[in-house]
Amino acid sequence: MIRFLDEIDKIIDYILRNDRFIVTSHINPDGDNIGSSIAIYEFIAGLGKDVKYVLDDDYPTNLKFLLDEKIKNKSNDILDRGQTIIALDSGDYSRICIDNDILEKATEIICIDHHMTNGEYSNYKYIDTKASSTCELVYNLIKRYEERFEKMIISEKIATSLYTGLITDTGNFQYSNTEVSSFIMAADLMTRNADKNKVIQNIFQSNTLKFYKILGESLSKMEVIDEKISIIIVTNEMLLKNQVAYDDIDAITPYSRDIEGVELGIFIKEKSVGEIKVSLRSKNYVDCTKIAKAFGGGGHIRASGCTITDVSVDEAREMLIAESKKHI
Repeated sequence: MIRFLDEIDKIIDYILRNDRFIVTSHINPDGDNIGSSIAIYEFIAGLGKDVKYVLDDDYPTNLKFLLDEKIKNKSNDILDRGQTIIALDSGDYSRICIDNDILEKATEIICIDHHMTNGEYSNYKYIDTKASSTCELVYNLIKRYEERFEKMIISEKIATSLYTGLITDTGNFQYSNTEVSSFIMAADLMTRNADKNKVIQNIFQSNTLKFYKILGESLSKMEVIDEKISIIIVTNEMLLKNQVAYDDIDAITPYSRDIEGVELGIFIKEKSVGEIKVSLRSKNYVDCTKIAKAFGGGGHIRASGCTITDVSVDEAREMLIAESKKHI
């Protein structure tokens, strides 16, 4: 049974009443970010609305298969103002990856998200922290539209985009956020011609040799603290040496957690000097959101992130170890 039907119906009715939309999401795009964005973009475009997909960030190589050139816009491409913004998978207003001038002059902001730390920055919102992914919420919204208006809307493109976000946010159905509804959704998308093989090959089977070299280097330097906390570090120097883009190393993250006896995995990524990105993953009892919040971040209980600025990698490491020990 779909939760929050009133909120879903309000968003559907708003979309039907209005004509100009911009779809966007959070910085550092991932599968759920891009998958949900493209799905809602295709849905609204199919209704005959004026809609653009805008994201002021680079796309990971393994997700570019979802993108058509016509929908890859940046804020500089948007000359007018006053559209409705649909912000997907953005747990905080500050993480919405679009120019502030466009945000501030928006007619309305619609928030569709599943993060616990969502600030509820919108009058129109569909926030379900129990959902596996934002793609699951977009799927529910489109299914509700189909039910109300007795129309089949989910195309192969929409189905493939939604399937991408579902399997990336559930770790291909491994993570604790995987529910019965996740499998029901996957089965339905398969009947709608979601290209499962294309998704699997691009997400899990297309890493470059350079990626595996930096993976090997980072794993050789992995450390375990007090048998419960593991840390993997990728520095900017390592990225340059291996000629790997910063946006293409997120697949390393689970290795920090997937060690026997380890409860908390920390993946430290140096994006630039003084800018340290951190991914946190836990297995059973550590609430990653509490650690992330200590550094201005957020996310989910078992998967969160944050950015630490104006410190070195070693300083960030010490800060994270000290905070993490409070929760072990």
